[in-house]
Amino acid sequence: MLLPYGYIGVDLFFVISGFLIGGILTKEFNNGEPINYFKFIIQRGFKVWPSYYFFLAVGTILAYLFYHTIAPNQLIPFWDMKRYLLFYQNYTGQPFHWCFDHVWSLCVEEHFYILLPIIFIATQKTVKRKSFLFSIIGLMVIAGFVSKILMLYYSHSKDTYSATNNRIDELAWGVILNFIIIYRGDALKKFKHTYLLFITGVLLFVLVFVLEIYLQSVFFQKVLFHSLLPICLVMIIASVYYYDFSKLKILRIIAYYSYNWYLWHPIFVIFIINHVGFNVIGLIIYIIISFIFAVLVTIFVEEKVLSKRNIFLSKFN
Repeated sequence: MLLPYGYIGVDLFFVISGFLIGGILTKEFNNGEPINYFKFIIQRGFKVWPSYYFFLAVGTILAYLFYHTIAPNQLIPFWDMKRYLLFYQNYTGQPFHWCFDHVWSLCVEEHFYILLPIIFIATQKTVKRKSFLFSIIGLMVIAGFVSKILMLYYSHSKDTYSATNNRIDELAWGVILNFIIIYRGDALKKFKHTYLLFITGVLLFVLVFVLEIYLQSVFFQKVLFHSLLPICLVMIIASVYYYDFSKLKILRIIAYYSYNWYLWHPIFVIFIINHVGFNVIGLIIYIIISFIFAVLVTIFVEEKVLSKRNIFLSKFN
């Protein structure tokens, strides 16, 4: 059940998230519509919070049933719950509760939701130039890179992985991808050699992994690896953005349930390994059970709450 480098899915998640959230704000910015900060936060909250808090509540119950005797360290003590509830777990380190600690990425997301609209609103109310907006997002890329260097050489933890300031560049690259599609989309669509962009992105992607494996460099692993990956992903996504993938329904299904699948997938790992084994059958059972949970929570929690979102947001109009 261990997938080498499976964690790079988070890098892709950050780039896509930056792209989507940047797209929402850029559309309002281009249309000259005043960006309502609290409406934006609540809009994203309706998507993220219900499934997240349901996971913390019901997941804690399942973790107790599964692990209170065989792996009590998987349970979040009541006194430790606040950092999960308030989205700052990615800054606290130990104690670790592996079944729940993957939510560090959602902490990064929430912090980004707070920061990005402020940048757009400030630009909208002052200089009103998209060039200024580009510059600020570019500075975010630089800030994320510099932050990883500073954390590596000047912090006690040497942790460059989960803090928002170390990952902000990946989300910023997603916003840059959004700018490319919105402001240079016609040129990209007409470009006849997008396959070259795709090949370059893939080759760079492979090169990053080769260097990570063979260099055995702490600087590359902790600074360059997660700084270069989003660049590769932006090139790859941009090159295939205008291709029609509508027939690949399996990808659409996985994408639709991916958020809740991401939330629920770790909590079953140790339980299935202990009761079924670390084998192919265990992997199949694990995939089926975690995906079923994802579907059920999406239908009965996420969709139910989202159906009320427009009614609630109408109060901000």
